[in-house]
Amino acid sequence: MTITDSPKDANAFGCRDFVAGLAKAGVTVAFISPGSRNTPLTLALSASPAIRDVSVRDERSAAFAALGHAKATGVPAVVVCTSGSAGTHYFPAVVEANQAAVPLVVLTADRPVRLRGTFSPQTMDQTDLYGRHVKAFIDVDIAHDGIKETAHALVRTARGGIPGPIHANFPFEEPLTPSFIPDPDRSFFAPQAPTLGSRLQFDALPDFTGRRVLIVAGGGHGPGFADALGSYAREIGAPLLADAQCRPESDVTVTYAHLLASADALNANPPDVVLRVGGLPTSKAVSTWLATSGSEQILVHRSRLTDPLGAPLIDISPGEFVARAPRQHTDKDYLAQWQHLDEVARSAIAAGLNSSELSEPGIARTALAAAPADSVLFAGSSMPIRDVDTFAEPRSNVTVIANRGVNGIDGSISTALGIADAGIHTTVLIGDVSALHDVSALAEVASAGVPMTIVVINNDGGGIFSFLPQKQDASVSVEVYERHWGTPHGLSLATIADGFGLRARPVDTLDELAEAVSEGERPLLVEARTERGTNVDVHRHLATIVAEAIAGDAT
Repeated sequence: MTITDSPKDANAFGCRDFVAGLAKAGVTVAFISPGSRNTPLTLALSASPAIRDVSVRDERSAAFAALGHAKATGVPAVVVCTSGSAGTHYFPAVVEANQAAVPLVVLTADRPVRLRGTFSPQTMDQTDLYGRHVKAFIDVDIAHDGIKETAHALVRTARGGIPGPIHANFPFEEPLTPSFIPDPDRSFFAPQAPTLGSRLQFDALPDFTGRRVLIVAGGGHGPGFADALGSYAREIGAPLLADAQCRPESDVTVTYAHLLASADALNANPPDVVLRVGGLPTSKAVSTWLATSGSEQILVHRSRLTDPLGAPLIDISPGEFVARAPRQHTDKDYLAQWQHLDEVARSAIAAGLNSSELSEPGIARTALAAAPADSVLFAGSSMPIRDVDTFAEPRSNVTVIANRGVNGIDGSISTALGIADAGIHTTVLIGDVSALHDVSALAEVASAGVPMTIVVINNDGGGIFSFLPQKQDASVSVEVYERHWGTPHGLSLATIADGFGLRARPVDTLDELAEAVSEGERPLLVEARTERGTNVDVHRHLATIVAEAIAGDAT
């Protein structure tokens, strides 16, 4: 149908065709926040038979939910808001998507172009709103004949090459509501798979045959990558020190890499060459060793960012690499050494955490162990992901996801909401400060009714700071430390959740925690209380017993 000169027609038909282009590129879900100026997009998306529309009231939560959905599925998610300051609430999620290479399609409604630079209500400059944090920006001409192709191209830009966010801005003229909603254009709805990235480039790959090869993998590569990585490591016979986000349940996996690195095992058992897959791992001890060891390293990664360690780079996605790399047989005695060291550490940890008493390492270990099969554990970026990475046994049927692009604590519950919205049972493990930062998302979880269990470790403040120098520095008084780093709040997250209409359950033992995590499908918040000072002691004790076990084994 020909679009007339009426803005009413232009908005309705243009948005219909734009949505058809999104569907053609494979988009299946859109997270929409209520607003007036985005009405044409909202109506077109809600009428689409190919794209499911999800209402999330808070724009910041909506953007993180779209981020989580894209991380869990690998499929770009759309997020839609009205004009003005609404789009600025997307910024943290956009930055995370850019750093973590997650395809995100950001659609912001805007006032007409003729009102830019005026003090018309709810008007601000939205052009290039996210600057260099998006792969592409476009001011959409809604009446353009090629609007379908424009949408299709934008999504392919988001998911092609190195994935990331794109931003399309819609300067809608009024009226915003049509006299009727046009029928969806079904001719453009067959999803199209993305093309592969760059061709394999193995020029920089050394010959691994008979050498002591150590694989170190950073996380965040999408569904199925952990198992593929484990298969590759097993085929070449190399020990795998993998981040919790891509750690397979395999006999080649070195689960306790952080504790072993802290106990100087990497210096005592150095490799001939380190194959690094993806970015740096969560473990600071492993990353520090990589930066200071002087070992030969080769990095397999696709990123817009450069390697802080300056390793030679094979510019290819880790997934493509492990699928196609040559299977050269390495020194299997070296693998056996690391398997033995890992068993020594495993026995020491099991002995050190043999009670049901709540501790933060025990909570992380229990949360992953008790999570339902074929589910996701979303770990907060502060202590939770570090504790899962350090203490939890991997599971092949539970995927660990974290926002480690910029390591922010914002939007944790909202990101997990997006994962659960994809139909994946999601266990969230976060601290109390992260939970309070995203507390409004509890209302969204309660109303959405998604399969989600939120485990909040409540140590009454910022527990991670207790490990940092300012806690021990004599120049920092206890009062100043508590005010600016400890930040005690005295709040119960279970009580807050109840106020949002979300079921809540305090737990006092690891057994109760395991029961709650494995309980069922309905949304639930579980509150586990710990003490910040004691938590530091527990971590140090566990690190000490592992170091002593390794030292004793060497004698």
